[in-house]
Amino acid sequence: MSPAPDAVETAELVRTGALAAREAVAAALDRIARLDGDLGAFVHVDADGAAARAAAVDAMVARGEDPGPLAGVPLAVKELHAVAGWPYAMGSVLHADRVADRTSTIVARAVAAGAVPVGLTASPEFGRASFTASALHGVTRNPHAPELTPGGSSGGSAAAVASGMVPLGTGTDGAGSLRIPASYCGLVGFKGTYGRVPRGPRHRGTAENDHYGVLTRTVRDTARFLDCVCGADEYDRASLPAPPAPFETALDREDLRGLRVAWSPDLGCAPCDPAVVAVVEDAAKAFIAGTGAREVPAGVRLESCGAAFRTLSVPDVHAELRDAPEDRLGSVHPTVRRYGDAARTLDADALVDAHEARARLVETLAGAFGRFDLLLTPATQAPAFPAEGPMPTEIAGRPVDHWGALAVTFPFNLSGHPAVSVPAGWAGGAPTGLQIVGRRHEDARVLAAAAAFERLRPWPAP
Repeated sequence: MSPAPDAVETAELVRTGALAAREAVAAALDRIARLDGDLGAFVHVDADGAAARAAAVDAMVARGEDPGPLAGVPLAVKELHAVAGWPYAMGSVLHADRVADRTSTIVARAVAAGAVPVGLTASPEFGRASFTASALHGVTRNPHAPELTPGGSSGGSAAAVASGMVPLGTGTDGAGSLRIPASYCGLVGFKGTYGRVPRGPRHRGTAENDHYGVLTRTVRDTARFLDCVCGADEYDRASLPAPPAPFETALDREDLRGLRVAWSPDLGCAPCDPAVVAVVEDAAKAFIAGTGAREVPAGVRLESCGAAFRTLSVPDVHAELRDAPEDRLGSVHPTVRRYGDAARTLDADALVDAHEARARLVETLAGAFGRFDLLLTPATQAPAFPAEGPMPTEIAGRPVDHWGALAVTFPFNLSGHPAVSVPAGWAGGAPTGLQIVGRRHEDARVLAAAAAFERLRPWPAP
């Protein structure tokens, strides 16, 4: 059986009556049943609920109504996103029995646009790793090389989409968790300007670094999904209004000729594997030449902000641990446990220092984007590593800690800039991605740049 058609293709067929939503969903469920045993992408499948939703979409078409721009599209939902009545464990034994009492805005809006949620996809515990494995669900594997990780923390959605089980999978990006899996799985992973995709209801987000989005096989699918879920939400105080023009329309209208584009292999602070640099630099040069852009020096040297990021993230993790039953705390992953330990000693000075580091980062990037319009970097610093982990402790001969291994992605979470990973080629047995970063609120330009590169370097379907 062939992989799932792209989301846009599926939706247009369903809207015109050329394809029944129930057929699209049944095919997706069949692919999940056949393929997921080897990959571990899904942690919950709701076949009955998906069939009922698909039937409702078909009934709308039969009545001459338009179900919406995502009509009948099978949707995987990352387990960090709540769906009322579904499990809501967030990858943790601590919440193994919890059931969601609400539905995240991103999912509710996708359903309102015609999408059909089929199940939940795996995340590491509370999304706190760049590989996807947990004591609760086990290991998730890369469809291109099952011994390797699909990345994290949106690795379940990435594996589901890259294997062709479904065309869309929601994700989160707190430090690179959309872009890293996109890089390792040959997908499109877009993190918008902070607040671009609403995160309500009842989202805490005290670190103000987490972004919601989707993993897809094409930039157009990403743009269409965003057009359906973006816009101000009273349940998210940081949410932004919808853009003045649809992202999908802007893909073909943005003129990239003459734009100042800078390439940086390391942002001045991030060691990067030579094999990754070689592949991604070639992709960056092809983008500049193929779009008629003008290459300018990057001149970017970011200070290390890992400690600041960790400090700002502590309250969010502490909120998940503070009321946990004592008999389950022993199951918590050491990385998560260290956040809990840090919460007991966190003081006002540390928080002030972290916010000052973030302010300096924003200032540095503001100056940099005065010199160029787009910044190109690797989306990951090392090739995909073993599926079971751990994260790399050395890159290009230099020791790295947790944040040192994410140093090309997490700064843009702290600063809130839009960034996307698109497939650049292969390194170490799996895909690797080109990251395109733009000014805040210039999401349409970043997506148009990604679409232009996609046309220059088409990536094969699974």
